[in-house]
Amino acid sequence: MELILFLLSVFIISFTGAMMPGPVTAVVLANAKRTPYAGLIVAAGHAVVEIPLILFLAVYAANFMENALVYMIVAFAGAAMLVYLGAEMILKAGRDPDLKKESRGAFIGGIITSINPYFILWWATTGLVLILQAKRFGTWALIFFIAAHLSVDVIWDGALGWLAHRSGIFRHRKAQKAIYILLGASLLLVAVYFAVTGVRAIPEIR
Repeated sequence: MELILFLLSVFIISFTGAMMPGPVTAVVLANAKRTPYAGLIVAAGHAVVEIPLILFLAVYAANFMENALVYMIVAFAGAAMLVYLGAEMILKAGRDPDLKKESRGAFIGGIITSINPYFILWWATTGLVLILQAKRFGTWALIFFIAAHLSVDVIWDGALGWLAHRSGIFRHRKAQKAIYILLGASLLLVAVYFAVTGVRAIPEIR
């Protein structure tokens, strides 16, 4: 049951990150006019960067995180990151990303847009905490974590590309805004959970 709740939190956190208007979203929309599969292609490019990164963090960085002090610091940093992202998602709800600079090929665009300050900061804080939690459940949990995280990119980017190709724009803007606000609020709740795990690590510090 605890593993299911963990994977559910992974799905929610990953979904809010995928839905955040930014360079990846812009690449999908910019290429959707050419093909309805632009989102899937971008997600594939994104996965090329993320899978090796997750495995690297799981093997090396996560071992460093076994130190209670380090875990506490990263947990608090991850909570702060989620508070920032949640607030930004709520404030930016309903806005459209700038498409002018994102007309590059979908696959290459998926790779290039993965390498940005937000991406690095997310994996250094929020992503690292999730990886460490997955490792505590075992190897299979880490595999499920990777699958759950990447499935979000496939679902969201794929749906976004298909809808953009069919209509050229999101039709139900009010519904879209409501979803962004709801997911932003969900991030704030998960931030509280991260902060609590950081507090729980304090007694273990030596």
